[in-house]
Amino acid sequence: MAAVRQLVAADRHYRGTITEPERWEGYVPRKGDVILVTPAKSGTTWTQSMIAMLLHGAAELPDKLGVVSPWIDANTAPRDQVEAILAAMRTRRVIKTHTPADGWPVWEGVDAVTVFRHPLEVFLSIRKHLANSKLVDEHPLLEPVETSLPYFLDRPFDEGEVDRDSLTAIVRHFEHAVLSARLPQKLVLHYAAISRDHAGTVARLNDFLDTNASSELQAAITKATSFGAMKARASDFAPEAANDFWHSDAAFFAAGQAGTWHDNFTDTQIDLYQSRFAELLPDPAHRHWIETGEGDV
Repeated sequence: MAAVRQLVAADRHYRGTITEPERWEGYVPRKGDVILVTPAKSGTTWTQSMIAMLLHGAAELPDKLGVVSPWIDANTAPRDQVEAILAAMRTRRVIKTHTPADGWPVWEGVDAVTVFRHPLEVFLSIRKHLANSKLVDEHPLLEPVETSLPYFLDRPFDEGEVDRDSLTAIVRHFEHAVLSARLPQKLVLHYAAISRDHAGTVARLNDFLDTNASSELQAAITKATSFGAMKARASDFAPEAANDFWHSDAAFFAAGQAGTWHDNFTDTQIDLYQSRFAELLPDPAHRHWIETGEGDV
């Protein structure tokens, strides 16, 4: 399988506790590859599973999701191991990254899919994620909401510590994956919209990726990627489950619901969030879309 032509080089080299930008140097893209680029805790695993099943033409994957679809620039697995897995694949490939879209090259014939979620849902999900991680003993986002929410809202984006999740990181992803023309062939999804129409999302992915899945296969993929089905097989779907990353693989799939964040915050905290979000992203239509997935971007 021939490599494809690079269209645009990386503009920045984001680095973090997990993220190693030099790992992109070992990635040999192929026509038909899919890069799934998302802020953390925004529906990555859910979307990744749907894409992987469509590319493999089956609702049953041949291995754990993290093996079938590696996190390309994470140091959670040896670099040569990830490169060997990708090189050995004979089907179309989906590659995961949490690095903003200006942090890696763009190639001809390589599609991009991006997913967003209400920032306050992301905040709550990150807190559960950190509490479940074996690698984290303490973290500012594990503090009480009174102190952890201002940290999430006010922390400046740091290109040298890209793994520190924040509202500014979500906005950075949105600017470069959605508002920018950097990605010429992309599909933009939203967690809440997937929740509202799961089967319709599988159909959208099938059309965008030109995978020609039958209606029967699309229905099977929709069933296999339901929240209950994925939680029941958490060791197959939870990211980095093969690397002993979690106290509980099942706990990675905490709730699977959209729009349930309201009861976790006071009115004052919500006002604080809305004020800060407006500072970072002035266009109210853009903020509304990131929160709900409704309207156009």
